[in-house]
Amino acid sequence: MENRLEILRTEIDKLIMSSPRPRNYFSHLYCVSHFCTLLALRRSLNVELATTCGMLHDIANVKGSGGDNHALKGAEESEELLRTLNLYNDGEIKIITTAISRHSDKKAVHEPYDELLKDADVMSHCFYNHDFPVSEFESERYKQILAELGCNTAIHG
Repeated sequence: MENRLEILRTEIDKLIMSSPRPRNYFSHLYCVSHFCTLLALRRSLNVELATTCGMLHDIANVKGSGGDNHALKGAEESEELLRTLNLYNDGEIKIITTAISRHSDKKAVHEPYDELLKDADVMSHCFYNHDFPVSEFESERYKQILAELGCNTAIHG
């Protein structure tokens, strides 16, 4: 029996398959959602909501409507999809869409799910290829995540 996360993933997969860069989006969205799961377990947050945030966070880019405001547009498009699926309640949709709307603002500190999504996004960027340098705007957050997870905090690249 499919649960609501699998129903959502099926819808996201359809969008990714129709995008111009399906490999990139499959890799990034699933990677971020997996890191969201890990961090939710670590931080005692709702795993399903966290994973949902990760699956949807770049939906605007996938749909080709991203640009500079991809986080805000992604929050709007995520809300529309979640309401269409009718699987999430208003409170859950608010948590998910707020996290998505704030995920690009890596310098500010917001609510727990917002921070979780930002951190998972940074982890995906930094773990994509260990030989690539960590961007300056993500390096401090990346060091803090590694320390939280008990990893060596030496920045690579």
